[in-house]
Amino acid sequence: MRILGEICLLAAFVGSGFAAFACVAGAARSHRRVRWAGGWAAGVSVLGLGAASAILAWALYRRDFTFAYAAQYSSRLLPAQYALSALWVGQAGSLLVWAWLLGVVALVYRWWPRSHDLRPLAPRAESRHGVARRRWPDSSRDVVFGILMACLCFLTAVLVFAADPMEGSLAPVREGAGLSPLLQHPAMLIHPPVVFLGYALWTVPFAVAVAALASGQLDARWVRQARPWVVAAWCVSGVGILLGADWAYEELGWGGYWGWDPVENGSLIPWLTGTALIHALLAWQHAGVLKKTSLSLTIATFALCNFATFLTRSGVFSSLHAFSTSPLGWLFLGLMIGLSSGGVAGLVWRRAALAPQRPLGSAFSREAFVLLATVCLLLLAAAAVVGTLSVALSSLICGQAVAVGPSFYNQVLIPTGLTLLLTTALAPLLRWGRGPSEAQKKWLIGAACAGGLAAAAAVVCGVEHPLGWAVAGLAGLALAALAGAWIVDGTQGKTPPFGRFRHSPWRAGRRQYAGFLIHLGLICLAVGVTGSSLGKRQREFTLREGQTVEWAGRTIRLAGVKQRELPDKLIGEAVLEISRGGRLEATLAPAQHYHRLQEVWTSEVAIQSTWAGDFYTILHGGTEDGQWYLSLVENPLMRWLWLGGVVMVVGTAVRLWPSWRKSARQAGGQTPDAARDERRDETPTSNSLRRIVPPPLSRARERRRWASADPVPRTEERGKT
Repeated sequence: MRILGEICLLAAFVGSGFAAFACVAGAARSHRRVRWAGGWAAGVSVLGLGAASAILAWALYRRDFTFAYAAQYSSRLLPAQYALSALWVGQAGSLLVWAWLLGVVALVYRWWPRSHDLRPLAPRAESRHGVARRRWPDSSRDVVFGILMACLCFLTAVLVFAADPMEGSLAPVREGAGLSPLLQHPAMLIHPPVVFLGYALWTVPFAVAVAALASGQLDARWVRQARPWVVAAWCVSGVGILLGADWAYEELGWGGYWGWDPVENGSLIPWLTGTALIHALLAWQHAGVLKKTSLSLTIATFALCNFATFLTRSGVFSSLHAFSTSPLGWLFLGLMIGLSSGGVAGLVWRRAALAPQRPLGSAFSREAFVLLATVCLLLLAAAAVVGTLSVALSSLICGQAVAVGPSFYNQVLIPTGLTLLLTTALAPLLRWGRGPSEAQKKWLIGAACAGGLAAAAAVVCGVEHPLGWAVAGLAGLALAALAGAWIVDGTQGKTPPFGRFRHSPWRAGRRQYAGFLIHLGLICLAVGVTGSSLGKRQREFTLREGQTVEWAGRTIRLAGVKQRELPDKLIGEAVLEISRGGRLEATLAPAQHYHRLQEVWTSEVAIQSTWAGDFYTILHGGTEDGQWYLSLVENPLMRWLWLGGVVMVVGTAVRLWPSWRKSARQAGGQTPDAARDERRDETPTSNSLRRIVPPPLSRARERRRWASADPVPRTEERGKT
């Protein structure tokens, strides 16, 4: 099996290298057969990586300790689901999963229906009769695909030459070392693959940007091609961060979910720059500004994904999330430096084509607020980078490691977060290139009144910190502004009428409504973060069985202690009865687990969760005379944090849902959205600021309209002359 796995990895390396060369060279010389050979080689590479992943997963499941990887991360006592999750726990296994996901994403990009890519970067290749071909992928797509294959070739080279997951054990092994007890959590079954999928998806916008710089096609066409992948990568990366926060909240037993750990920061930084990228792309498409910023952020986000890999794998930074010390991290640091240098060189080379189409509009235009939000996001990302590198930089400069604490990050997070909430509130009610209309001004005044009422309500409800008042006021302002933007857009025709939305919600202005949902999720997230940070209370108690304690308006009684024995661990549970006002609200059972194989104790928390907040209990252990040590934590509004993440994911799904699939498939070419974008691009200075929406059409008329734009005549398709 190991030899077969080695062959699969070698085939993946050779196939990806040949695919990268064939696709780029074939596109440069218009050799269609060479490009298709590269596509088949890419398929072989992805199949090889999939087969290698399956072989390693089977070895972990069967506890085949002839594999060194299985001996290091699996054991006979490990449950089956966690034995399979060990596939992405170690250095080599996680790289293998990342490479396979990147290959799958590359194939999806290549073979996804052309109508979903909106338009190519370069003109289509013409046949000898002068008619555009639709059967073969266009050359720009092959260039992008070749860049993706080059990235895959780098990962497979690391697997073959530096981190071989098929390496054999040096000596016979009777029992494996097993998986770390902290990683035996349901979130670990999906959190690492989601993070790696996000990294793989960020590769596509990077490849599109590099192809655009190389070809000089630096108008809004590359934005249309990259934007869906940017949104998808941003959403997947955000889900990965939330899953990691949930794991830390439930498994580490400290009452928090985010500790500004170097590896946590490593995943957050590209997500922040990706958020800034989404807004910069909107400003480019609608107002013709932030062109250099958009391309810079596209390249920087992918480079920062490699920086996160360096943080995880170099061993320079200590973290609960990090892998063991390895030289692999330095390879990714070198790749990041090379990508950054190449990106700067490309931007300097194409600086003339990246000049803004017009100066920035009014200070109260939407692009001005988008620019402000972009600056805030980049400031927060820069603070995370500085805080993460503080240990290494202080050791290098001063000879003594100095780590910054949460207070450093809060000094940047509080003002930038409040500014972001303000832009979230005001931007939807503003117009591109101009100030607000009279109707929008009225809604802005109403939204400001709603914000004042929300701040007053926070004071009445007992919020004592001024930051809580500010967040409540801005949240109320943002909610009222989003409602106002929805109503104003609907009445002015920017989105379909409300009646049509009621009967066909998936077709009625999905972009606008998706943006509203995502911003609504951001508001919920901000409320949850603020409430859990400002209102958090924690206290430690020592109780005997039958004793009670009063705290946080609750009566906590230690009803008893239970002990259980499983094949791989011993479990001790403290049964806590939580009462309020004489009524039993919940029975919680925080526990201590003793893992026999690793010979370590871990805490398993128990949480009572409501919309008002979480009551978080931790059992630290006991003494021989019957005393038990407990920590009780009150985290207000935690559910709103998780709800915000879910709403943002739903909004992203609405944005990416291909509701125009049927009409695009029948037309075989451009979609209505692409046509509107194309007409906007033809006169960017004037028409980019004017709403171009075709009159409502029946389904039959719409099909005939887009079918008539088919560039290939029916007689040509049938081979007639």
